[in-house]
Amino acid sequence: MKAASVYPPGALNVNGFSFFNAVSFQIVLGAPVILFAKSLGASSFVLGTIAALTPLLNILQLLAARFLHRVGYKRFLLSGWGARTFFTFCIAVLPLLPGLSIPTRLGLLIAALFCFNLLRGFSAGAWLPWLTALVPAPVRGRFLSRDNAFMHLGCLAALLLSAWVMTGSVEADEYAAVFGIGLLSALVSLWFVHRIPEVESAEDRKQSGVAVPWGAMLRFPPFAKLLWFTTIYMTVIGSLGVFTVEYLVVRGKFAESMILLLSAWSFVGALAGLAITAPRLDATGSKPWLRHGLVIMVLVILGWFFLAAGLLPGWPALVAGLNFFGGLAGAIFGVANTRIMMGSVPAMGRNHFFALFTVVSGLGLGGAPMVWGAMLDTLGTLDVVLGVMTVNRYSVYFAALVVLAWLALRLIPGLHEGAAIEAAPPTTTDARPVAPVE
Repeated sequence: MKAASVYPPGALNVNGFSFFNAVSFQIVLGAPVILFAKSLGASSFVLGTIAALTPLLNILQLLAARFLHRVGYKRFLLSGWGARTFFTFCIAVLPLLPGLSIPTRLGLLIAALFCFNLLRGFSAGAWLPWLTALVPAPVRGRFLSRDNAFMHLGCLAALLLSAWVMTGSVEADEYAAVFGIGLLSALVSLWFVHRIPEVESAEDRKQSGVAVPWGAMLRFPPFAKLLWFTTIYMTVIGSLGVFTVEYLVVRGKFAESMILLLSAWSFVGALAGLAITAPRLDATGSKPWLRHGLVIMVLVILGWFFLAAGLLPGWPALVAGLNFFGGLAGAIFGVANTRIMMGSVPAMGRNHFFALFTVVSGLGLGGAPMVWGAMLDTLGTLDVVLGVMTVNRYSVYFAALVVLAWLALRLIPGLHEGAAIEAAPPTTTDARPVAPVE
């Protein structure tokens, strides 16, 4: 397949945006900010709340869907994501502000992250409709695999840079330098967004923006089944990146730079997973890859359970291996899930379908770290030896995730493969459009 058929005009700028945006969000929303919050004494619940802000504030996409067809995808995204960069600046200077108590500093960090995610959640509603209009259906699997590779390369670069800056005893200026890298990357990513073409006409955007009743969308079988399946999966992985890091700090006693280097292996694994799916996903369909990704993820979480229960030694090489295969599983699942979702909504009302999907699945992604964080705090110092196994709050947590991941795995056969739905959905007697039914 020729590159031109994979990359529509201007779409290479999507890859540039994905890389630099990933460098930024991996720093501002990932392990570096979690480590900074933990250094300020954040509890498990607070860490879970920080992780929950991004998916929970996706609820604003339901509101954004009403305005996309009027404003245009590019203008909408540039406005919101440009404004959020101010709060990246606030996070970057926060470690250097003098005279602040630790609780005040932690409160300001949470406030800045809330505002950042508020603007991100509202404006992100333009991204998937824009990408769906830009990339032809026959090459979406290949394109998404390549674009996700750029994103994971950005995440990998962010962690390696962060680990290099934060070597040894980490002080306030090292945190500020890392967050400054995130700020610079955010600015560069906006330049790439500006170069992505606006591909839909005003009439096409109007069709995409047609309001569809929530009940009608939830009664549309391909959409509803995928939504339920994805929400369960998000409940599994929504907190994994947070509490594996906390586990390595609290029980593993790993240094910050070592944790960042070990976390980087997840993005090496993701790149390996995308190299596998890129030439195969469009030919085989999404469901086999959803199954492969989930099976590997179940095995990875089992590995973390064995580690937390004392059945495996806490060797850095073992942690790196778990992160590698976790990243591989997540990348395979993510690109297959995005592909099947992009093909499972009709053209009419597309903005609202995407918004509802992101919001509902985001409730699982956002609610999970808060619920699991509260559970971990409740279990507290639980540490019971049962033969060769130790029951502690982390082993209980990983065991619960294994059960949920297994439940999600059982739902895959019932999913629709997601052939593109381009026909206009039928309307009710009062001419309000509804989702098509089988």
